[in-house]
Amino acid sequence: MNYFSSTRSPILYLSYDGILEPLGESQVLNYLERLSVSYDITLISFEKRSDISEESRLLKFKARLEKVGIRWYPLRYHKTPPVLSTAYDVARAWWYARRWRRRNQSGIAHARGYVAGLVALLVKRRGRIRFLFDMRGFWPEEKVEAGHWTINGISYRAAKWCERRFFERSDAIVSLTEAGVRQFKTLGYKIDPDVPVKVIPTCVDMHRFCSGPRNQGLIDSLGLAGSTVIGCVGTMSGWYLRQDMLEYLAFVSSQLANVKVLVVTREDHHCLQTDAELAGLNSGRLVIVRATFEEMPRLIRLMDCGLFFIRPTFSKKGSAATKLGEFLACGVPVVINAGVGDSDRIVRRGRVGVVLPDTTQKSFEDSMEAVQTMLTDSDVRHRCRRTAQDIFDLDQGVRSYKTLYNQLFRETHANEC
Repeated sequence: MNYFSSTRSPILYLSYDGILEPLGESQVLNYLERLSVSYDITLISFEKRSDISEESRLLKFKARLEKVGIRWYPLRYHKTPPVLSTAYDVARAWWYARRWRRRNQSGIAHARGYVAGLVALLVKRRGRIRFLFDMRGFWPEEKVEAGHWTINGISYRAAKWCERRFFERSDAIVSLTEAGVRQFKTLGYKIDPDVPVKVIPTCVDMHRFCSGPRNQGLIDSLGLAGSTVIGCVGTMSGWYLRQDMLEYLAFVSSQLANVKVLVVTREDHHCLQTDAELAGLNSGRLVIVRATFEEMPRLIRLMDCGLFFIRPTFSKKGSAATKLGEFLACGVPVVINAGVGDSDRIVRRGRVGVVLPDTTQKSFEDSMEAVQTMLTDSDVRHRCRRTAQDIFDLDQGVRSYKTLYNQLFRETHANEC
């Protein structure tokens, strides 16, 4: 393999999310390709069986990473049995991480999330390895809120034990949101005030996700000509309030003429169609398609506004939906609910959409005047693009990571002197 010069400073990037998934490609691979110009990156990721078994796609990504000099160890993600499968995955990642540590007496272990953080802590135990905790939200609380764990259970207590060590032993912390950072003081941990804390949201490639003319051929083929298109992209289950979203779409389509709903998702289309009909959304108004990450921008550009509702819980204060930046970068305003990360503040401050206080029928009804105003606002697409450039620009996110990396390397060298 023709890797770049080893004089670049070494980074071990650990991700429990797979880069073969659209989210991983957007939120891991896009960053690393740009960072690899300045750093010698080794990536350990966990890929789902369905993704890693698609050989042509796997080979394509291997070639893409090798081209920029990134060593990639794609490990298979295991889901069952609970706890034991995660422990097995951690052990496998540690085996590869240990090989990286043998080659590098100093460097940065960049952990994306809590499971990756366990491996990074083990790497940090010896040598002059710095630990960057890229938290991605409050995972223990998320598991409780989802009903997978209980507060008194062993899994939750173990995760909180790890979380304390992540916060107290990390050399730098990254949060997706300002709202998440404000919650740090409620955790009761002894976070070193000298440890840098940086907010880096879920950024998007502004060259790929961009505003521009709509593809008329695509509009015609999807039956969207002459319609006001309200769009949903990606996941519509789990933390996303699927039923509330469908009921809102049904309500809006009953209030506005010529509304079509375009849903772009990898989820089961038949189940989604059934749920939409039960929510009162006329099947003639609903178009559901599947798309690759590369195809997503041109589909988003067909939309007059985007919609997503997320369950507003404590853990979601530290979360940021990637689709917000993608919508705005394409010049598409949004309708969202309040209480999730920094999203409502961003939308209100930039005047790039409508924020519902909750997902009750009253809020649905109260939102209609603002939605109609948004849909007829000739300048809203420009404001969306400008807001995306100010907050979600991938190049800006890469610069923020480089600033952190360089600060940690400077501290390492200073300690050696």
